[in-house]
Amino acid sequence: MSINRRYAVFSCAFLIASSACGLISSLAPTFAHEYEIGKLKVEHPWLRAPKDGEANAPLFMFIHNNGDTPDKLIGVKSDKVGKVVIHADPKNIVMPHGIVVPPHATVTLEPGGPFVGLHDVKKMNPVGWGYELILVFERAGEVTIDAAIDAPDAKHAHDAEAMERWEKAHASQTNSAPATQETSHEMNHQTMDHGMDHGAAKPAPAPGSAPTSEVK
Repeated sequence: MSINRRYAVFSCAFLIASSACGLISSLAPTFAHEYEIGKLKVEHPWLRAPKDGEANAPLFMFIHNNGDTPDKLIGVKSDKVGKVVIHADPKNIVMPHGIVVPPHATVTLEPGGPFVGLHDVKKMNPVGWGYELILVFERAGEVTIDAAIDAPDAKHAHDAEAMERWEKAHASQTNSAPATQETSHEMNHQTMDHGMDHGAAKPAPAPGSAPTSEVK
């Protein structure tokens, strides 16, 4: 799944405005950036895009363990990534057995702390979009996430200053979409926006006419 994060931020404003109309309950899950599996919750996964000419991207996130037993992040899967290495800190101390998430605790993967190194990335979506990955936990199992892609020098998730620097240096790429993006997410929003702008509604059938059935 490829999600344009800048579009999603704009859409959050729509959610706030829509709450008075009772729409927020049906639309909120579309923009949620957290994922639950068993007693674990993965929150705000993001990565730094590879620098120009490079193919490595560090992955960060919050992992909450609400259970009574420890779990462990033991891997990340993607057919677009050649190698995954789990590090204890930026000094490249490798954690071959994974990162432990104690019970009733939160582990933060962040710049300056533990992180997951994605190496030999074969294809990376543009900065501002999302990147689908599968996290593998020792006990909870696997969960698919959509990590936000930030600028290569981002100090934290949604680093506006780093994004601005990247956009100035890559002006021709800021609006480019992934070549193989899944368009259903964007198309759904475009259809929704079109209907809201024009008050679109299906015309009522003429009196006496039979309703039109959809072909399955």
